[in-house]
Amino acid sequence: MNHGDLIQRVYEHLENDDVEKAVMVCLRIARNLQDHFQAVIFLRELYTDKQEFGRVFHSDTNHLKAEAQEFLWKKSLDYFIHARTMRFALGSNEDGSERNVLVVGVGEIDSDIEECERAVRDLAIPPGMSAYDTAAFTDAYTNQRAQFRLRMSALRTIRARIKSRCLNYAITMERQLEAQTKSQSFLHQVQNDVNNYFKARSEDVYTKLLKAAQLVDSNDAEDLSLLLTQVRRAIKAAADYFYSPKPGLHKCADGKDRELGDEQYLNRLHEYLATAVQSSSSRDLLRAEFEHLAVFARRLNDIASKGVHAEVSAPEAKQGLLGLYLFLYNVTARLEERDACAR
Repeated sequence: MNHGDLIQRVYEHLENDDVEKAVMVCLRIARNLQDHFQAVIFLRELYTDKQEFGRVFHSDTNHLKAEAQEFLWKKSLDYFIHARTMRFALGSNEDGSERNVLVVGVGEIDSDIEECERAVRDLAIPPGMSAYDTAAFTDAYTNQRAQFRLRMSALRTIRARIKSRCLNYAITMERQLEAQTKSQSFLHQVQNDVNNYFKARSEDVYTKLLKAAQLVDSNDAEDLSLLLTQVRRAIKAAADYFYSPKPGLHKCADGKDRELGDEQYLNRLHEYLATAVQSSSSRDLLRAEFEHLAVFARRLNDIASKGVHAEVSAPEAKQGLLGLYLFLYNVTARLEERDACAR
């Protein structure tokens, strides 16, 4: 079941007034999306026993650093206490101070309300009592009814707060996933446009980009090693397409002498941008993107020369491919604009 379906289930449970099931689905969504903060908050709604909560908490967060675990524990506890704090007193503590915090799990709320309602109905005066005893019992029962009604009011308030939290979380995640879908759609369009551009113009660049893209979903160390190699080869292939190697030193557009040979593909890309893109604003933007890509490419070259791939993490390797696609997308888009104007 995808996240969109799960969010719809939250709405359905809330419409059916089944708050406990709504909390369970919200917890499932938060866990799936690795939204640790919200996951711990919903976890507290289900487990009020400290030992049981601690066991599940550490199982869910054992991959996080101790500082992150401590933050989640304390912050979620603050949220939990705030949701259980009433504006009126529910009784007295042992030291005589007013007690206005009611600790109850979401799964206990409905049954607790039913017990209170039953207790209020059962508070009936026994028949055959004297007027004095009847008055005394009436006074005592009135106080007990008042306490039960205060507890029911607190339980309904807590229930409403949890229900609102579930609804707000479902709405927030629905919007977030919508925005992510649009972003993914854009990235797919970027990849598609770049692939189509080179499929028609350079089989070498196209093939290397496809080989890299086939590895991007893997977290296997060997696949990541191959991904780094393919990204490096794709950058060089793109440089070969845009600016062919030239032996020896050459005076570049900025007045500096540089080698523009086969291995100096970053120099060639830099020179291509300086000479091929006429608009100063477009050139500046492309140079900024190129510098980001160049830093990554130089690191790849260093790693390749050492024969070590473990120094680059999975996110960094995938970011390198994304950076290459965005750079090529902007370069090819400007080339097509230029060609269209020339026609």
